[in-house]
Amino acid sequence: MRWPWLLAIAAAACLIVTGLGVFGAGVPGGAVPEQTASVSVRAGDTLSALAARFAPDADQAAVVDRIKTLNRLDDAVLVPGLPLTVPVAEGAPSAGS
Repeated sequence: MRWPWLLAIAAAACLIVTGLGVFGAGVPGGAVPEQTASVSVRAGDTLSALAARFAPDADQAAVVDRIKTLNRLDDAVLVPGLPLTVPVAEGAPSAGS
């Protein structure tokens, strides 16, 4: 009589853990903004830092990919002073920032 109960408890635990994983992970970042601006790379900037600064609520990996596409970048080596086109969310810092 113990085995059916143990199996039921194990199945319930698996469902709970799966549910927490699916629903507890949250919603991925929002869409990449359509609006773009030209910015000048500053010393120490990375594509991830630019994505976080100009599109903070968007999916950061998608924003980095969009920056690479917009600027035809094969690698992520940035040179200070390099002008880049980046997606800009409403309310983000001005492009010159």
